[in-house]
Amino acid sequence: MPLLDFQTALGRLVRVPAGGDPLRGLDLDLRERSHLAVLADSAGFRFTMDVQRSWCIGRAAKAARLTLSMLPMEERERLLNEWVDAGRGTTSFFVAEADVFFDFIAEHLPEPSHLLTICRLEQGTLRASEGAHHFKTPDLVRLAGADCVLRQGRHATLVRFYSEPRILFAGLTGEKTLPPISPVPMQMLFGPGVTGLFREAQPNELALWERLARPVPLTALLREGHGREVIEELFLTGIAECLE
Repeated sequence: MPLLDFQTALGRLVRVPAGGDPLRGLDLDLRERSHLAVLADSAGFRFTMDVQRSWCIGRAAKAARLTLSMLPMEERERLLNEWVDAGRGTTSFFVAEADVFFDFIAEHLPEPSHLLTICRLEQGTLRASEGAHHFKTPDLVRLAGADCVLRQGRHATLVRFYSEPRILFAGLTGEKTLPPISPVPMQMLFGPGVTGLFREAQPNELALWERLARPVPLTALLREGHGREVIEELFLTGIAECLE
């Protein structure tokens, strides 16, 4: 058995998603596969897997602490187990994985809902805070190129509040009952260059943000009527960025 295949097999056995075949594609004969099957069923190896699983669940729970705390215990455990069973939670890049975990949770939440607001709020805070560590106000000269293409900033997020935020947080802390869902949400943009990391979005900014869900040439944005001042404002705060 090649050493690389053996190391790969061990790594896959520890973190294989539920129902997956950890030995697929490896150069192993029947004897080697039998040996690995016995190893995987041993008490020591199962203990190793249990430790890693507990570690993965703990990391995920820490990343989305507020959102998960609002869910019933049964639902919280189901989401965490489903996340880990899919082979997630093993990467060393905590922020990147936490960001994906928030998307995973959001897929299981009703829209609109206060739960979804809190989920996106935590995600937006995580992204903007991480981006702020190394954010430098970009030079507007980058928007002068004829081939400039813009997209939503990687450290930016739009969060919809379906009630006034202070009333929502008072409901979350138990000071008041949770408010009803407003048909007209308050929309907040989070970005690494925004003072305080977030601010309320203006209608023209919302239109531009939605348009930037996929990369768009600057020339196309201007032709469509998006104002240059709005484009520059989102660009300078990291809410929009140039495609490298």
